[in-house]
Amino acid sequence: MAVLVDMMGFGIVIPVLPFYALELGASALAVTALIASFSLMQMVATPLWGRVSDRRGRRPLIIAGLFASAISYLIFGLANSLWLLLLSRLAAGAAGGTISVAQAYVADATTKEERAHWMGQIGAASGLGVMLGPAVGGFFSRFGLGTPGYVAAGLCLVNAVAALFLLPESRPPKGTAGVGAGETATLAGWIRVMGRYPLSLLLGVYFLGISSFTAITALLALYFERRFGIGAQDMGILFTVAGGTTVIVRGALLGMLVRRFGEPATVRLGALGLLLSAALIPLMPSFWMAALLTPVYAFGAGTLFPALATLVSFATDSESQGSVLGGSQLVGGLGRVTAPLWAGWLFQHVHIAAPYQVAAVAAATSMVLAFRIPTLRRARASAGAREDVPPATRAEGTIQVVPRK
Repeated sequence: MAVLVDMMGFGIVIPVLPFYALELGASALAVTALIASFSLMQMVATPLWGRVSDRRGRRPLIIAGLFASAISYLIFGLANSLWLLLLSRLAAGAAGGTISVAQAYVADATTKEERAHWMGQIGAASGLGVMLGPAVGGFFSRFGLGTPGYVAAGLCLVNAVAALFLLPESRPPKGTAGVGAGETATLAGWIRVMGRYPLSLLLGVYFLGISSFTAITALLALYFERRFGIGAQDMGILFTVAGGTTVIVRGALLGMLVRRFGEPATVRLGALGLLLSAALIPLMPSFWMAALLTPVYAFGAGTLFPALATLVSFATDSESQGSVLGGSQLVGGLGRVTAPLWAGWLFQHVHIAAPYQVAAVAAATSMVLAFRIPTLRRARASAGAREDVPPATRAEGTIQVVPRK
């Protein structure tokens, strides 16, 4: 619920942000800078939220993030200058960094067998919030462009108060700073852990996958408009179908796929979905034939990213979940920020199909790398028992990495 409401607040203000900024005198460049400021700030804040949650516990960070989101959306509603609008987006991006804390909470509170399912539920909640938010924001914008900000602030505030009373702590805070953060207690330790196999491999697959997915979605409307003359109404339907597919895949299908095939195979399946959609969209002779590929790339994203988050949580000790999951979100943020830049340049200066061809190459590379993900051998523990074994005994009691021959 925390992720759903936070991302719904994000979605509420997105449809009105460009018009709000233009009303305040922004140029087109300033509008794009405002949109990018959220992702940039989230990218910076996410690893910090994760590291602090490893030391102080998940609950206070999630609650603080919800209150911070409420304040950021209140500033959005009150903004009467571009600087206040920018401040609201920076604050919202910082507060949105708690996604890594939510993932770490899931890692704390679930067994290895059920973790992919609940990581998928986090992704489904995020997707549902982004789906519902624009509709709510569009409806309330008729009462003023600042009104959606007040609505988003109210939702986050109610959720924060509910979390104060209803959300238990998934792990107790450690008494001393640095204790309980595992190897990631220092910046040097965190960098060393993030570069260690198999984490480095998983993060490479994640960066290539998120870059491919972001390039596909960032230019989809421009590509279809340029090639088929499609307008906003049809694209709205298309994105709704994509969002609905992602919610269904993450909320209902992901757990079954992981139980049947395992996390590494599910990652490869997701990368294949991105590869097929990126490679085939430029080859389709009509809009509706190309639109049939929308569920394919949504399926790819809905399986690839939650399965990778699960594997990342497997590849670190229980004391460093927040830090490492935050680091993975930093890598994802780099992909989300850089992919639209190179995709836009290719679209404008090379060919409108070029971004999709490069995205297909990125997806294919991620799939090839995914075949090198080691097998994760789970312990023969009871299915219902939580596995928070100290790091020193992980190789014997929880997960063993079995190198590929």
